[in-house]
Amino acid sequence: MAKNKTEYDHDKTIEVFCDYKRGLRNLQTGTKALVEATGLEPRIAEVFLKAMKRDNVRDIRGYERTPEHLIRAREAKKKRDQ
Repeated sequence: MAKNKTEYDHDKTIEVFCDYKRGLRNLQTGTKALVEATGLEPRIAEVFLKAMKRDNVRDIRGYERTPEHLIRAREAKKKRDQ
């Protein structure tokens, strides 16, 4: 049974989807993490992940899991190039 709306972790759910789509999680670990984040039953979480395509990962609400030092380096390079 799914948890109440106030109990599930929205940010962790998005992180699980992004990790799965980027290939950082396989179906087994993605299913387990999704069950923990949302409270869905394992079979439902597995079907949910299987139905997802693994492209256009960067288009999920502007989510980017790039380390801070790489972001600073990109910004510094943009300033140098201008």
